[in-house]
Amino acid sequence: MDREYKDARYTTLMASDIQRDGMGLEMHRTASGLDAVVAEVFYSDANGSWTINTFDCDVPLELVEELIAEARCRLPPKAG
Repeated sequence: MDREYKDARYTTLMASDIQRDGMGLEMHRTASGLDAVVAEVFYSDANGSWTINTFDCDVPLELVEELIAEARCRLPPKAG
């Protein structure tokens, strides 16, 4: 994802998390020169679960839906 929404730019970044044993897709919001992680979809290698977290802010549903769709394409599991 790399798009404008209202007065901010939203982008995504994949991240591996060794402590939680999995991969995450973070959504960053950049507005007025400040960048913050606003949401994350996480896939746990340990138990195969998916979770979504928002970080103390409102995130437009339209963007959450895009984040989830992108995470399903980019994160494990991969068919073998």
